[in-house]
Amino acid sequence: HYSWSQRRNYYVGLTGVEAFVTMQFTSDFQEKDIVFGGDKKLEKLIDEVEQLFPLNNGVSLQSECPIGLIGDDIEAVARKKAKEHDKTIVPVRCEGFRGVSQSLGHHIANDAIRDWVFDKKETDFEPSFFDVNVIGDYNIGGDAWASRILLEDMGLRVVGNWSGDATLAEVERAPKATLNLIHCYRSMNYIARHMEEKYGIPWMEYNFFGPSQIEASLRNIAAFFGPETQDKAEALITRYQPLVQAVTEKYRPRLIGKTVMLYVGGLRPRHVITAYEDL
Repeated sequence: HYSWSQRRNYYVGLTGVEAFVTMQFTSDFQEKDIVFGGDKKLEKLIDEVEQLFPLNNGVSLQSECPIGLIGDDIEAVARKKAKEHDKTIVPVRCEGFRGVSQSLGHHIANDAIRDWVFDKKETDFEPSFFDVNVIGDYNIGGDAWASRILLEDMGLRVVGNWSGDATLAEVERAPKATLNLIHCYRSMNYIARHMEEKYGIPWMEYNFFGPSQIEASLRNIAAFFGPETQDKAEALITRYQPLVQAVTEKYRPRLIGKTVMLYVGGLRPRHVITAYEDL
């Protein structure tokens, strides 16, 4: 099956009437497609997307397990249709989110951005010194929105917040940023290293789980941009101190001396432990 989808965070309203975000198309894969190949059906599917949603900026092709077994050339289809429709089409050959603990899947996704999105279109985006990309924040619980508020309150401009809510335009303009901020290093270090090597953009890890790490991260990020940003960061930290103190005072008496058990994985061991220690 081939599918195309978008984040659910922004989804409000009735599909096709007032909500045009979460759209996924599947190719109704049948036995005959296994035998004869599903690429013709994929081409038809892309044409239908163009007819139904002519204002779309691009399509991603995400192949599921049968495609990995029969070996359809989704890259050839992407090249052909991108030229035909003059749109960005990104093939992601990552059936079953490959690898041990999804690690190869992350690498493939990073490479798809590098090979199929970067440097493919001219953009009229005007960069500034204070531009940052927030990379590897999937915004599962709205984390990225909170992070964005803090960064912008200390004078930075978040020009890309991905992959959680990124638009295609945000990913396309990423190479024009001044600094890449990485939350989940393991999943997206590949693209950060690529941007460092090709475009000279440095990257920095940060941790916004828990007040002590938020403070440390804000100070590290601000130090990169200089005294003016550092002053704004200190003012921001001071502004939030009463809130932090109130939360700590409420919960600490109930939590002090308690033991926490974590089912670890992803960024939890490195990022979440310190948040518990704050409490």
